[in-house]
Amino acid sequence: MEQNGNVVYTADFENRKRHATQEQKILEIKNYIPDGYQSDIRMYQKYCEDTQQAENPDSLLDYLFVSITEEGVKKNTWEKRVVSLRKYFIIKKGIQFDEAIQTRISHTRKLYREEGRERLVRETGKAPVDIEDLLHIIERLDLRAKAICLVNLDTANRPNEMVNLQVQDFHLDGRYVSVYLRKQDRWHNKRLQPETVQAIQAYVKEYGLQPEDHFVGSRRKNGIFTGVRISETAYRKQLKKWTGYTPYNFRKTMVAFMHSSGADLSTIAKQTGHQSLETLDKHYLTVADITVDKFMCYKK
Repeated sequence: MEQNGNVVYTADFENRKRHATQEQKILEIKNYIPDGYQSDIRMYQKYCEDTQQAENPDSLLDYLFVSITEEGVKKNTWEKRVVSLRKYFIIKKGIQFDEAIQTRISHTRKLYREEGRERLVRETGKAPVDIEDLLHIIERLDLRAKAICLVNLDTANRPNEMVNLQVQDFHLDGRYVSVYLRKQDRWHNKRLQPETVQAIQAYVKEYGLQPEDHFVGSRRKNGIFTGVRISETAYRKQLKKWTGYTPYNFRKTMVAFMHSSGADLSTIAKQTGHQSLETLDKHYLTVADITVDKFMCYKK
């Protein structure tokens, strides 16, 4: 009986230990603040420090008002601040945005309708670039940078999709890579050009990459490579340093190139992973200037 009692006690202890671990993990997920929100939070904290205000709803509303009237930030930047700071107040301050705060934010948002602020509402976004010019830049890069840039161009990956790629996600014999689409919580296969496959093979061989290594990884100043996951911010800076362009320039360039080559929306979406053809059409496709010029040419 004593032995059975010990078994029951041990099982009970292990169950409680496992439950506690699960609760801790769920709490971490619940209280997680995305990295992309941190800069907005730091700017708000700096504003409170400079104006000698406490971090509370009053200073928040003041900051959002001044962001428009004095700083003149674009509307999409302002909306991101609202989202970031709402998360910050809920998690770090335990303060929910009640109806009064929501109403005040809504009224503040209407400042963008006032005359003189039209350009703050305009959405410019990242523009596609000439693909031949981009390929010329990529061709001059070192082996690692070239492989990474070609993969980003072929796949039209978002920054988070690039930094999450591991070597084991590539299926080079079939010329495709499996990409986890975080926005849609699913995996999606994307095609690769033969030249890109060759660049990947050379990169993997040169650096001795293992299946579990992150494809982008990190190379220190001394040249030592580690297959760790780098941040999206670090990746954006690296791509900008290599080519002068951002991941979204790459993304839009591939979409525009496929469209100009005659691909329909469904074909483009199969490569990019877009679920909504409307989103693809609205945010990624525009009539090229050269096409407009062609139909405006009245002097022969």
